[in-house]
Amino acid sequence: MIILDTNVLWGVTLDSSTADLLRALRAAGVRVAVPWVVMEELASQRALQYTETHEKAASALKELKRHVPWGGVPNLGQVDTERHRKHWRNTYRQMVEVIQPSAEVLRNALFRESNVLAPCKRVGGQKGEKTGSRDAAIWLTAVEYARKHEDDKVYFVSTNTKDFGNGTEYPEPMKSDLAGIEGRFFHLTSMDDVLSRFAKQADPDPEFLPALLAREETIGLLVDALSEHLPTFASKTDDGWLNPRLICTRLGDGEDAGETLSGLGWFNTPSLTLDGVLDESARSIDGQDWYMATVRLLATGFMVLAGPSFIPAANALEARVLVTQDKTGTRPSVLRCKPPQALDAEEVSRVLSTWTNWQQEVEASFPPDHLPRQASAKTSTLPQSDSSAAALSFLIMMAVDAWMNRKRSK
Repeated sequence: MIILDTNVLWGVTLDSSTADLLRALRAAGVRVAVPWVVMEELASQRALQYTETHEKAASALKELKRHVPWGGVPNLGQVDTERHRKHWRNTYRQMVEVIQPSAEVLRNALFRESNVLAPCKRVGGQKGEKTGSRDAAIWLTAVEYARKHEDDKVYFVSTNTKDFGNGTEYPEPMKSDLAGIEGRFFHLTSMDDVLSRFAKQADPDPEFLPALLAREETIGLLVDALSEHLPTFASKTDDGWLNPRLICTRLGDGEDAGETLSGLGWFNTPSLTLDGVLDESARSIDGQDWYMATVRLLATGFMVLAGPSFIPAANALEARVLVTQDKTGTRPSVLRCKPPQALDAEEVSRVLSTWTNWQQEVEASFPPDHLPRQASAKTSTLPQSDSSAAALSFLIMMAVDAWMNRKRSK
């Protein structure tokens, strides 16, 4: 069990290498946790920053209203610190589990602060303020876990060497706290120490990941993980709100091709194409190689715009993946995903070429003057498009979508 202090996680974001490492350790079966006090410290720090920023924003809006005689200045919602704390608790739980302290641990922590017993201290001389009950609770939670789990080795990680020491010597009563568990309680002072013990650098096989990512089941895994970034038109999020607008790039052969737009959502699930593998690394965890890499994919399909209208469009998505291979086979998982991005000029040229070739094939098979009247751009009650190929493909997609819906309803 790896038990982390607050200072190890403070400032860690979900898209950081430290967060990826913690997820990789958990995926490999290494338990990583924080004491309950650490979780509450992290959540409260975030909430206090939010409250301070909210107060500044409210003050700025109030001042702005004084200088806007015609009104229209928006009102800022009420501060919701509990919702903010809940959000950050859930965020950190994606990386670590939480160890609940016993009532005895909390009583002992307060006792030590009152009596200035290590790791508690007095700040400002003999009559200064007594502090450290939270540090004591964190330390005693780790010690209590080690005593209750006799078969586990416990690795306590803290950069706070001033209060906890560096793991070589401890003042009383901290020294007595470890009596009988010294052989399986280890004190580390940095994440580098964690890496050297649990996740040593390994040499990646350059052919392993590209071959794996070409498999249909791996693409399916990525589609599932990226589903929140591939919302269809009028779909809703878990809290009932319509999905936010999606950034995308217009495709086609018109003058507007390559234009960056904000869409309402895909007409149906777009096609995903592997565009490359970036930032590949490998770590040896418990004698097994684990690969981490950023996978870049291009999503193409029909984007619904306001109006309503639709256009052929594309955007790029990135996912950080973790992969290992053992006796049971290959085990890929997605660590995190980035929101969609517009395509750069080089990506647009590649996607445009593919799109134009497909469009030409469709138009050769279905000339505009042979399209059924109901598919005509002039008479269709469907969202408007600029070409017969796009209109026809839209109809085909509608038919396929309707067929899939019937299959699902049976």
